[in-house]
Amino acid sequence: MISLEEALACIERVAVPLPPRRVPLLEACGRRLAAPVISDVDSPPWDRAMMDGFAICSADGEAASGGRLWLDVVVDLAAGDVTGLTLTSGTCARIMTGAPVPPGADAVVPIELAVEGTAAAHAGQRVCLDGAAFRAGQHVARQGAAFRRGDHVLIAGTHLGAAAIGLAAEAGATHLLAPARPRVAILSTGSELVSPETVPQFGQTRNSNGPMLAAAVTLEGAEPISLSIAADRPEAIRAAVAQGLAADVLLLSGGVSAGDLDLVPDILGRCGVEQVFHKVRLKPGKPVWFGILRRSGAASATLVFGLPGNPASSLVCYELFVRPTLAILAGKPAGQWHLPRSRALLTAPAKGAGDRPVFAPCRLETRDGTLAAEPLPWTGSSDLVGLAVANGLLALPAGCGRLEAGTPVEVLVREGEC
Repeated sequence: MISLEEALACIERVAVPLPPRRVPLLEACGRRLAAPVISDVDSPPWDRAMMDGFAICSADGEAASGGRLWLDVVVDLAAGDVTGLTLTSGTCARIMTGAPVPPGADAVVPIELAVEGTAAAHAGQRVCLDGAAFRAGQHVARQGAAFRRGDHVLIAGTHLGAAAIGLAAEAGATHLLAPARPRVAILSTGSELVSPETVPQFGQTRNSNGPMLAAAVTLEGAEPISLSIAADRPEAIRAAVAQGLAADVLLLSGGVSAGDLDLVPDILGRCGVEQVFHKVRLKPGKPVWFGILRRSGAASATLVFGLPGNPASSLVCYELFVRPTLAILAGKPAGQWHLPRSRALLTAPAKGAGDRPVFAPCRLETRDGTLAAEPLPWTGSSDLVGLAVANGLLALPAGCGRLEAGTPVEVLVREGEC
């Protein structure tokens, strides 16, 4: 049995960031781009009207009489319409925002500048435009004004928010190279387990670990892959393990202690998984198992955790061991690997264990500028009631005995700000 610090050091020695993966556009949202996006088009792809109005030859403004210009409307153009007509002097096109400016035109006059009674002019009619100073390029988005084909429109390291995803789509990117979301296979073992929708019979227990671990993995930004339930039979567990070893991380709950049906460590060994440690000096979670399946060449290894079957033990081990592993695989900085630690004052008595540090659920809040830790009711390693509302864990050192209210203690902050 090793200490918590030794166990974490073992994990940090073998866990390395995953290489970036090419993922569909929307799946990359929220991550940082790992390779630049190069456009395959100009933007705009052609001269485009920026207002509803009339596309004209600006030189015709010089011939305006009394500040008014009469033009023949020869074509109507909505967004998406194109024409083979080339505008000549004295003609114009009725045009809508977003439509390509036709050949021969170099300006768009807003519809508001049409003299009353002619603003509704369409092809085959005449329009009178008020104001002779029609500037070339007005209300026209020139081809390539935003970017050109071959331009790096997004550079590596760009945070892929909504605008960046939209820009990548405009540039023709359907997939992006982005930091990998660790894929985490989750397997619950135990012949007594039934699915949550099943009413358990005598001797049966609903599988809470599977959904709980999938939720924890999702909240960490990783991708959970449910392998459901495997009964306590070697062939059933081995078949599920073989499937799970294709993921970046395999989480098993149950079957890692010392009972007759605690088959997981032996099966993992037979599947080629190298044991790194088994049993850690902590409560709850002492039986936790960790190993690695190494692959030849540049292929990434699979990291394997055998978590205790009791739900509270399983979740505490997730917070202490799996969470930092997923953070390392995702390439997060070291300061974000582990739950934040702080000091708090107990609001009520708490009791540690003689031989192991204890991690117990607590509620953290700031009172008069001081962080306070309220120990929550907890009946043992199968009890999730306290953990369900806890935003922290008391970290009580081995041999501390009973600690009275007002005693300063170390805490792990699970969520939010206190």
